[in-house]
Amino acid sequence: MIDDLTNIKAIIKDFMNNEKLRSILEISGYDESIAKLFSNVKIDRVDLTDCGNFNKDSRYRKVYNSDCFKNINEIEEYDAVLIFHLFENIPADYAKEILIDLLTKVKKSILLFTPMYPYDLESETEVTSVRVYHPIFFIGLEFSYNEIDNLQVYNFFPTMNYKSLICDKLVNLDEKVEKMNIAYILPSQAMTGGVKALLQQIKELHTNGHIVNLYYRCDKSKRAIPEWSHLTDNDVSTQLVIPENKKFIDYLNEEDIVVLGFVNEVNEFQDSKIPVVLWEQGSPAIYGDFNDMIYSTTPIRLIMHTLYRIPVHMMAVSKTIQDILKGIYNRESQIFPNGIDTDFYYPLESKNNDIPIVLLVGNPSLKFKGFDFALSVLKETAKMDIPFKVWWVSQVECSVGNASFDIEYFILPSQEKLAELYRNADIYLSTSLYESFPLPPIEAMASGTAVLSTDNGGINTYAKPGENCLLCEQGDLPSMSYALTSLLLNPQARESLAKAGRETALEYTFKNITPILERCLYNIISNKSQC
Repeated sequence: MIDDLTNIKAIIKDFMNNEKLRSILEISGYDESIAKLFSNVKIDRVDLTDCGNFNKDSRYRKVYNSDCFKNINEIEEYDAVLIFHLFENIPADYAKEILIDLLTKVKKSILLFTPMYPYDLESETEVTSVRVYHPIFFIGLEFSYNEIDNLQVYNFFPTMNYKSLICDKLVNLDEKVEKMNIAYILPSQAMTGGVKALLQQIKELHTNGHIVNLYYRCDKSKRAIPEWSHLTDNDVSTQLVIPENKKFIDYLNEEDIVVLGFVNEVNEFQDSKIPVVLWEQGSPAIYGDFNDMIYSTTPIRLIMHTLYRIPVHMMAVSKTIQDILKGIYNRESQIFPNGIDTDFYYPLESKNNDIPIVLLVGNPSLKFKGFDFALSVLKETAKMDIPFKVWWVSQVECSVGNASFDIEYFILPSQEKLAELYRNADIYLSTSLYESFPLPPIEAMASGTAVLSTDNGGINTYAKPGENCLLCEQGDLPSMSYALTSLLLNPQARESLAKAGRETALEYTFKNITPILERCLYNIISNKSQC
């Protein structure tokens, strides 16, 4: 609970030491237990109880009542704001509005404590099963967050007043596209959705007649194409592996444009004489997920601001990413979504499983994938004595232990085996906290498998709830378990979702989206004099 001050005091102490605070505004329903943590710091208060029971010896210099939120301009400017109790007791949209207003009154950051599931301030009883204040809710704001038991801790930073960059002001040209010479920089050979997407782009552009050169930096590998990929040497013009102590820019071969798959490489190309574009697919850090709290002067935050402000062009995989780039770094971007190979991922004419199969895909060590929640959903559903079994595809070894349902693991299967698992499963279950443009759900759709997912942001690029998938709010265990139970009991509902999902996947074939990519790249090349 939020009133367990043991963990809160440790976080506040760390916060004070890192931010070097001299003035604080506390917004809470506490007595003076928080104020007593501070010494030699000017501390004021917004009293959410409006009781005014603070004597002349109070640590608070000034006490506002809760009406001050109606006119934030009356509040002074502070180094930091601490918020307790507020968000769980007002409508979410109003809470976000207050937060945005308060960010104009702080120099360093706003530290927010709020329960995973909001509860009533007076009765301290849970009022909803939905995780309201998850990272996607705050898209466009800059923050870091962490979870401690059932408590969420966010640190929000004021918006930087960046000027627009010239290279972001592209002039839209006509739709003609000439043949291009393109360099692709592969950030990793790991079997991830992002790397798969980059490799497929390379294949499609090469098939369309463009020269596409693949670059990878490694001292151990001799090929840039990963061993697990179904791409062959004929799917790329050339592939070059450079030593780990060398720079990519020194090996470029008169290409027209460079495509980067990860922001870390941007710094190497800031002096490039040819256009460079970052295709931003998202990362945990861009969603504020640093595995720990960060502060206004934390190096990784400053590095990210430096990298995302380097004047290279931007493509965003979805509107979710486009909103992040604009909201935090004032960067404009063209949207280019992921694609799906609907010949490789295809449905069966019929499924003949004795009992329904629920498919999970992903690495359990990645907390944002939400597998703890997925297992809770499966365990809750198993209580209904409905037969089902689970297949779990993972890049690493994993084990549930004493599961109340049958489960089979597939560790690092081939791409062909993965496609087979998709089309033979009955339901694909996705429980990510955030995603930019999740590939597994649309791969499942292409494979004729019904999709049940949390609303993770990026899935809304192609999700049509109730038509091609079922979506539930973050953390809503009862609704998620009910939806899964309904699909397990209703083959017709699974078939209806699967059919509509396949139609959706066909909209995102590479035949349909590759021309969008070609126009994005060609438009950047044609505007190269602007950067």
